[in-house]
Amino acid sequence: MELKIKSGDLFATPPKGWLEKRLCGIIGAKTYHWGMLIAEDDKGWVITESIGKGVALTRFDYPEAYIYRIKDIGEVNWKRLISIVADYGAYPYDWEVVLRTAIWWLVKHYLGKILPIIKDKKVNCQEWVVLIAYELGVKIIPDDEYPCCENLENSPYLEYMGQIKEVNNGKCISFVDCNI
Repeated sequence: MELKIKSGDLFATPPKGWLEKRLCGIIGAKTYHWGMLIAEDDKGWVITESIGKGVALTRFDYPEAYIYRIKDIGEVNWKRLISIVADYGAYPYDWEVVLRTAIWWLVKHYLGKILPIIKDKKVNCQEWVVLIAYELGVKIIPDDEYPCCENLENSPYLEYMGQIKEVNNGKCISFVDCNI
């Protein structure tokens, strides 16, 4: 069965390197990097993600990814998504949030306390998909949580749709575990 990917769907890639795998193992996550699918053309999917240089509009070229759909937003116009990317296109990558998220997560899970969230004009990949979803009218995680793979995977506002297992020249050609 083929997964019907739509504009506005989120993708999340599994961890690759030993550090990514270790961090995901600690928090119980199966994903590491997040982004959003914008539009498909004859070359494959155009996506947005926050990478080392910041917010980017690029091509989907990940060999494996999990697909999540934001519930209750219906059809998303790809032009609206590009407009959102343009609105925040100058945001650089948020290198500091990794440490803040780690401290927040440890304090929450081991001490039962919620630290205040610091929001700035920088985004990592999880912050980026949360910001886009918010611009589309859906808060996919609570305001008092830092976005991290674990709370995104378990968000009641996201629906797991399936997994892409193979990509060839930007086009998804193999799907598994599809929820269609």
